[in-house]
Amino acid sequence: MHSQTDSRAAASRISIVTAQPRHAADQAEVFYQAVMQGAASHYDLAQRQQWASRVPRDAERWAARQHRFEVLVAERDGRCIAFCEYAPEWPLARIEMLYVYPGLTGQGIGTRLLEEAEQDLRRRKVRVVSLEASLMLSPGLARRGWESLGLEHVKRGGICLKRERFEKRLDE
Repeated sequence: MHSQTDSRAAASRISIVTAQPRHAADQAEVFYQAVMQGAASHYDLAQRQQWASRVPRDAERWAARQHRFEVLVAERDGRCIAFCEYAPEWPLARIEMLYVYPGLTGQGIGTRLLEEAEQDLRRRKVRVVSLEASLMLSPGLARRGWESLGLEHVKRGGICLKRERFEKRLDE
């Protein structure tokens, strides 16, 4: 059984860095496992399979995403264990993805990534950032000052996925 001290020690070994091509394969795995395992209590198997198929488990595809978005990774022992992708358009930015490897959730890793992204966006003078969150992420965002804009149902491949839209003002 892990103690709170063990969790804090593990969290202190995590650094937030800009994604590099060497992180791409880990990003693919973090995404896939977070959806297939981490979201199991909120979405059924068909929903998770549809969601996971959004981006193939192909390191080249994930490396290409690193050129399309700003990507921060939480790194431990040289490996990506979580990541945050965002588009820093001014004046309205968007968080594209925020995923933490299952088993590492609840340790503040996603929060650290989101805070780092928010700091970067503030430096860029972005006023508002938005994101569409899974049902498992929604409660944490609401507690951290994100404003809910409501639930939406997205249909992909004939399968309905429920998510919640959020935004946060950064210029206050």
